[in-house]
Amino acid sequence: MSVTEKKEITVSEARKLLMDKAEELDPLQRRVLEYTIRFSRLDSETAKKLVEELIKEANIDRGLAVQIVNSMPSSVPEIRTFLGRQRIIAEDTLSKILGIIEKYRVEE
Repeated sequence: MSVTEKKEITVSEARKLLMDKAEELDPLQRRVLEYTIRFSRLDSETAKKLVEELIKEANIDRGLAVQIVNSMPSSVPEIRTFLGRQRIIAEDTLSKILGIIEKYRVEE
């Protein structure tokens, strides 16, 4: 497998890409596939939709949206962990992000 495009993707999207090429994977890529199977929280299409909705509705950048989708936080304090000290986001925006996530949450 070779690099054709470089952008942030969710664990679910990575799982789909790796599953599509499962026969061609080297040992490291197989380990990454095992990781994605274990830790992906949504199917790839749902994850992609959630990332796009977070970017559009909450006005956050793609990298942050991908991190949020990968972890599916369930509270505002959990969302704050992704922001770091340099990012300040209004409380209503954090609540909006949480509301968007809740629409996509799958019972585990």
